[in-house]
Amino acid sequence: MSSGLVTFALGDREYATPLSSIREVVRLEGLADLPGMTKPLAGVLDLRGTALPVLDLRVGAAADSRGDVLVMEGSSEGNLVGVAVDRVRAVVGPDELGPGGAVGDELPSYVVEVLRGAHGPVFLVDLAQLVDAARQAVR
Repeated sequence: MSSGLVTFALGDREYATPLSSIREVVRLEGLADLPGMTKPLAGVLDLRGTALPVLDLRVGAAADSRGDVLVMEGSSEGNLVGVAVDRVRAVVGPDELGPGGAVGDELPSYVVEVLRGAHGPVFLVDLAQLVDAARQAVR
């Protein structure tokens, strides 16, 4: 890992994804519903005049609850998509999280590595694969 990691919370678990996969982080405020929406699409945010679709990976969160949005490229065409999380915690250097052990077959494919943080395991994830898994789970 040559770049930093963005750490974030989803429920009681802590996750991290490479900083290079995130364009920016914004507050989850002003989320607008769309007719006929299905999970994991939570709505659309106005991101400086552009409609940003937001996928909600949070467990049991109300649509109007607080959170943060990780903005990432959602396709090869450069379209942006937001991923709602409970809270972005920090941007950390690659040496700030220690090795936590091998990734076993029982973990989902989007988990790249299990690291060790100050308060327990941190799951390093491929955010694009995590979003794809969330989309597949509701089909």
